[in-house]
Amino acid sequence: MAFYDEARIKVISGKGGDGCVSFRREKYIPKGGPDGGDGGDGGSVYIKYHAQLNSLVSLKGKKVFSAKPGKSGQGKNMRGSSGDDETILVPDGTMIFHQDTNELIGEITPETPNLLVAKGGKGGLGNARFKSSTNQTPRKNTSGSQSEERNLYLELRLIADIGLLGLPNAGKSSLINTITNSKSKIGPYEFTTLSPSLGILKDEKKTLSIADLPGLIEGASEGLGLGLRFLKHAYRTKLLIHIVDGSAGLEHAMRSYSVIEDELKKFYLDFSHQERWICISKVDLMNPELISSVVQTFQEKHPNIPIYCVSSKSKEGLVHLSERLLNLI
Repeated sequence: MAFYDEARIKVISGKGGDGCVSFRREKYIPKGGPDGGDGGDGGSVYIKYHAQLNSLVSLKGKKVFSAKPGKSGQGKNMRGSSGDDETILVPDGTMIFHQDTNELIGEITPETPNLLVAKGGKGGLGNARFKSSTNQTPRKNTSGSQSEERNLYLELRLIADIGLLGLPNAGKSSLINTITNSKSKIGPYEFTTLSPSLGILKDEKKTLSIADLPGLIEGASEGLGLGLRFLKHAYRTKLLIHIVDGSAGLEHAMRSYSVIEDELKKFYLDFSHQERWICISKVDLMNPELISSVVQTFQEKHPNIPIYCVSSKSKEGLVHLSERLLNLI
């Protein structure tokens, strides 16, 4: 099933209703006064947070969202009814940009759950508004304000506590399947996972969300592989874990870490605020000497980064890793 994390839509607010020109027509009152009512306000378009959504799939196939126009005013000082608003529901972490200027309009979160993206037109004034001591029979009214149109780009950035990064086949999917309730697809070929997978790690006191972020290769920040699309999902995590396949040897392990780290530095988002951990995966396929060599080399080059040795197949190191994650976050 495709993962919908982007959408391009047009939003159109409702036009304001026109003011009315009308005069009272009452028996025995040959010159009734003005009684034209104001027009109703047009509806606005809002984007709102919905807790049960986790993608933008609800926007699939719909490109235009329009609010209703306000009704025109009527005689007897009757104001026109206001147009109904249009509401677009999106998940937590949705960023809203103006397509034409790339300006960030706002972000939808539980703390900022409601965003006005197209304001409805104001209703026009009826002629009753223009009565004065010098003009008892005004024939003036005003039209309602025009509607507002905007082309928007919506981008979802997953909200996860922990993000798993690594080259294809590093063991990310196997790890998240083993320590959480996720069911990511796994296989011995590149890009097994074609969309981010979320898993939940919990104990009796705490619940953490872990995202398996796919498709990162050298050149990901420039659009190669799947990385350009999914690197943005790593931005919201509190902790980034580099999954490094140690079974391919020391040189491969060191280079795989450098490749991912270089792509993060080249990307337009700043990942420097997140803590990093390193997980040496597939240690069941490594002899003790190789494990020791890989760990020692990483410790020398990155002395401030915790290093864990794990195997999703033999379950080695997974209990300790899970406990550390639950204690840290």
